[in-house]
Amino acid sequence: MFPSPFDPSRPRGRELPLSYRVRKEAGIEDVRLHDLRHRHAGHAVMNGVPVPVVSRMLGHSNVRMTLRYAHLGDRDIEAAAERIGQETAEIMEL
Repeated sequence: MFPSPFDPSRPRGRELPLSYRVRKEAGIEDVRLHDLRHRHAGHAVMNGVPVPVVSRMLGHSNVRMTLRYAHLGDRDIEAAAERIGQETAEIMEL
């Protein structure tokens, strides 16, 4: 969202005056970019984007870091188990 002026493939440093201004004008001053990254990762995974893809989108070199970002609740895990169970039942013609 805020690329480095020196290397556009990397994020800008911690001092982001534009970010503060945008958040203030949007009325979300208490939301940090870090919070948005967590939200983005969680929604991406919940919508079926594979974790390795989310990892690359976030610029993580390690999928374990992405899993820390993509907070999955019990509801999401139960829904996934239901989908897998339903597919298994269909394969077994139950």
